[in-house]
Amino acid sequence: MAVYTKINQSDIDIINNKFNIEKILSFQGITKGIENTNYILKSKNKKFILTIFILSLSIGNANSFSHDKLKKGLKKIEKGINKELNKSSKSKNSESASPKEVKSSDCGKNKKIIYYKNTDKYLRAIGPEKLKSKKAIFSNFSFVSQTPGKNYVVEYVFDPNGKVAATNLESCKVVNYTWSFKGRGGEVGDIKVYLGNEKGNDLEMVIGLSNSRYYKNKIRFHRKGQITNCYNYQNPQCNQFIAETSLVGFRDLKNNKSYSDLKNDYLAKVSALKKKKEKERLEKQKQMEAKAKAREERERAYREKQEKEQREIEERAKKQREYNNSPEGVLLSSYQNYMLIKGFYESRKQYQIKYVNSQQFSTAKSQIKAIENTITKKNKVDSDKVWSKASEWYKKNWASTMELYKSTGTYTQQAAGTVKLYLMSLNSTYNKVVKGGTSAPKKDF
Repeated sequence: MAVYTKINQSDIDIINNKFNIEKILSFQGITKGIENTNYILKSKNKKFILTIFILSLSIGNANSFSHDKLKKGLKKIEKGINKELNKSSKSKNSESASPKEVKSSDCGKNKKIIYYKNTDKYLRAIGPEKLKSKKAIFSNFSFVSQTPGKNYVVEYVFDPNGKVAATNLESCKVVNYTWSFKGRGGEVGDIKVYLGNEKGNDLEMVIGLSNSRYYKNKIRFHRKGQITNCYNYQNPQCNQFIAETSLVGFRDLKNNKSYSDLKNDYLAKVSALKKKKEKERLEKQKQMEAKAKAREERERAYREKQEKEQREIEERAKKQREYNNSPEGVLLSSYQNYMLIKGFYESRKQYQIKYVNSQQFSTAKSQIKAIENTITKKNKVDSDKVWSKASEWYKKNWASTMELYKSTGTYTQQAAGTVKLYLMSLNSTYNKVVKGGTSAPKKDF
């Protein structure tokens, strides 16, 4: 039965709105039926049959059209449709289903063919899919092809020197070709080569690995056209399609290992790498901890050193304060003040403008004598020893400076201010030691 009643996308939209079914993506007429038209409707996940009944009943035979007759007609329709669907399903399955593994003859007996249908998620880590280098791909793996509907497989072994052997693993018949690498296709999983004979490479062979987007597990052959990357079959200058076979497996050319062997090697390598990285991580962590510990130790030692030095400074300062306040310390500082006063006096005593006049120097001289007598009488202090100590201090810190003042005769306000401080300090010590300190004001009212 032909498709008599034509439908369009608008009719399909009405069906989608009328019935609670998935969105129809495509539809095609079926040449089966009785007094009707049938269509296969396809959604993303399901198939539906649309039957359009065409009943042509006259008034005379209208009463003779019974429910049983309708049921009988529908049964015939069902049989025809099922036959058509089974035919379509077989055709599709023959192209998409994984071909059965065939028993190879002696030529393939010792070859451990790895069929894609027997692989798992580790395929892309251990199969041809893992390699990007053409040299590595063809030197490590062969490619096993099967034409849909045929009970034999063909193994392609590519020689890096430009030869390729296509071996029928059932008949052991070998067909030799020459080949050259064209490049990786637009998709990561596509490999393109040229095939031919000694005279030239007239064929293009596209090997679509399992990670190809459009040619997954396919091998396509084209007659090479004048335009290298043109696949418009309507243009005779472009590459022309010849045939397509299923890429059903591959073989490890290096060691002829099974998939389990390759997988175990990979897992062992991954495990070893994981252990290595973990070891490196632990070692790095250990080193970091050691560095942190060493840094903490250095910082602790530095803190302790700083604290020790600070304690020593404070201790020296304390001792210095105690010494300065002791009778000997007071006498020493008094001697030092007197030596400086004398030095400034002698540096400009012949000049009109003086640092220390004769009256100030005379007063200082009498004050230091009184301080010495008072301290030595009340305390066991060796005044000669203390004077010698003060002299050493003066020689070290002031002798050269005083000689410079004397030789140049230079007068500075800074020096004048300095000597006033020494005069005040000596006078203060005199009042404290000799007079007993400054007396409080007496009540005079």
